[in-house]
Amino acid sequence: MRRITDARGSLTVGEVPTEVPFAPARYFVVFDVPSMELRGEHAHKQCQQFLICLHGSCRVLLDDGAQRCEVTLDRPDMGVFMPAMIWGTQYRYSSDAVLLVFASRPYEADDYLRTYDEFLAELESRKT
Repeated sequence: MRRITDARGSLTVGEVPTEVPFAPARYFVVFDVPSMELRGEHAHKQCQQFLICLHGSCRVLLDDGAQRCEVTLDRPDMGVFMPAMIWGTQYRYSSDAVLLVFASRPYEADDYLRTYDEFLAELESRKT
């Protein structure tokens, strides 16, 4: 993401759809997470997300059912796009971490795949 710095300080900016590849329908902020806790641990059937750690740090594990990728978010000018049908887990939050998440859809309970087996079964069903 672009970072602009001058004598007055720094800012980061993300434009839709250049840096954030969807128009956000909602956002949420995760903070005060004990360092040993896991967050996420689910996938979405349709919802896309874009994650930015505004302060502190956390790790993000992205899993498409075949490959896994781990990203450390530790500065406000770095974000990660999580498309639909990606199993996402966030962990190793620093005590001061503030994670901002933009979501492409409003909250819909039936959009969640809450177990990894359910996620894999949904992936398999989409192959046919």
